Amino acid sequence: MSRSGKLSLANHFRNISSLARFIDESQDAEETYLLLTRGVCAHSQWDMSSIQVLDSVAGLAIPIVRHDPFNQSDLSNFPGWDARLSPVGKVLEEGRPLILQDAAAQDEFPGFRDDARRRGYRTTVMIPLEVRDAERRQMVYSVAARAVIEVDETDLSFLQCVAELVTIAVRKMRKLEDEREQAQRMRAILENMTASLTKTLDTEAAGTLAAGLSSLFPAGWLAVDLTSGRGLFDPEVPPPVALATARRVPEDLILAAISARGLASGTVMDLTVAGSTIRAEVSPLQIDGSHVGALFFFRSQPLSDHERIAAQAGRLALSSFILRSFIEFKSRRVTARRLMSRLFSGDWRDRDEMLDEAHRLDFDLQAPLRLVVLRLPGGSVDDGTHSFILRSAQSVFGASVSCLLDGDLMLLLDDRAGEAVRQQGLFLSRIRSLLPEGTALVMSELVEGFEALPKARETCANTLEVAQSMQASGWVTPVKVGEFPALMASAEMVKVEAYLGSVLPEVLNGTGRKAQAAAETIETFLKTGRRYQEAADALGIHVSTLRYRLEQLSDQHGLDFDDSDKCFELDLAIRLQKLRSSYGP
Repeated sequence: MSRSGKLSLANHFRNISSLARFIDESQDAEETYLLLTRGVCAHSQWDMSSIQVLDSVAGLAIPIVRHDPFNQSDLSNFPGWDARLSPVGKVLEEGRPLILQDAAAQDEFPGFRDDARRRGYRTTVMIPLEVRDAERRQMVYSVAARAVIEVDETDLSFLQCVAELVTIAVRKMRKLEDEREQAQRMRAILENMTASLTKTLDTEAAGTLAAGLSSLFPAGWLAVDLTSGRGLFDPEVPPPVALATARRVPEDLILAAISARGLASGTVMDLTVAGSTIRAEVSPLQIDGSHVGALFFFRSQPLSDHERIAAQAGRLALSSFILRSFIEFKSRRVTARRLMSRLFSGDWRDRDEMLDEAHRLDFDLQAPLRLVVLRLPGGSVDDGTHSFILRSAQSVFGASVSCLLDGDLMLLLDDRAGEAVRQQGLFLSRIRSLLPEGTALVMSELVEGFEALPKARETCANTLEVAQSMQASGWVTPVKVGEFPALMASAEMVKVEAYLGSVLPEVLNGTGRKAQAAAETIETFLKTGRRYQEAADALGIHVSTLRYRLEQLSDQHGLDFDDSDKCFELDLAIRLQKLRSSYGP
């Protein structure tokens, strides 16, 4: 029996109030839709009610909720109507209510007409809802009467008001659901972070820590620990870069991790590894202001707010994990600096103590040694780069210790295998891309006993001074700076100064025009093999003028240009003086 009939305005208001309470009782969106379809029929003149969605991909109008006391059919197996034969698409397209005075008699929507005839409804009103279902599909709310009735403005306003109540209720519930999900996500983040932090206390638990971090990080991540040189990733979700093992991190990746220093978290960069380039989001990892590594995310979409919170928690766990190797590196660096300072200063009062200190660094001072000195422009190197250089030296040369001393990076090598010189090129190729332009390196001769290290350091320092004056970089060798400068750089400066003082005439120590003319005359004469005409031509003077100058120098300073040994000593002294002045006192 149809319940259709006109309601008074007062009844409409009362029914809106009742429906509001009715809808407010719902606990989720699906229940709200069910209560709406039942409630509107219980508190109005309408006999049936339903909610339909438009599945634009399938091209169907699908009823998801229906209240029809006269036909209790199950909707779960009903595929829906062809959207072209249903008024749902038109309602959503126009965004306003649609009134079908007699759905069973119209021909515009044949599928809807057939359903109206089968189920026995006539006047129908359809109203678009401003919310979407869980699958993000647009929705339409409809009511129907089993008789043909006149729908006036009051009736339509009532239905629109009910639709608005549903929109408000669903949005409120969706917000509550989001808040519940956020709370659950935050609890999960805290639980996962707590679990991850407990694993950071064990440096052997890298595998289980990586699996725990995957619950905090979005899919596709990789961390690089610069203090130990290893990578950290989840083997179950490997990163899209070429990695043999966690302990064999490609140099490209190490360089990218070092270059992340000072970048803002979440900086997007192109990461090239083994010739392949991939987009990555990088965040530096720091401990006590020191750059110790980097975390890379590989994903096309930016991180959501929750993912960023989780990522921040994961970075904390990672930094805590790296902290142990960082403290160990800092501790070993302090020990190495103290040891090498004593070795170079000659403070060897307690030899056994020094040997023990070296053993704590896994180094044997009684082995044949070589000293490598790197002179970097600016005289400084960050912890990550320092650690990488030391590990590269240990990988190439074997047992090594290092420290930063007086602006130079010192590496002490155990060369009992006698392979250090042969491995120079490999070592430089490993670290070259980390070094500032203009960095020079020098390797000492083999040192049989640490007592010779002060001399080795002095020789290396002098050689680097020569290299700097000649703007040489890379490995400094006699080939690069010349045999004579390399030989003279190894001479003790006290003896060099004494030699210059005894051989050079006083006039050549001056800076005036007379001293410059005398030096140029003597140097050119000796360089041309004491051939007068050739020397005069090189100086651009007459040969008699040259003879006069040489006679004056001989008379005034006791120089004998006819004595080959004396001329050799003088030539050597002039070369030494020029070399010394090229790199300062």
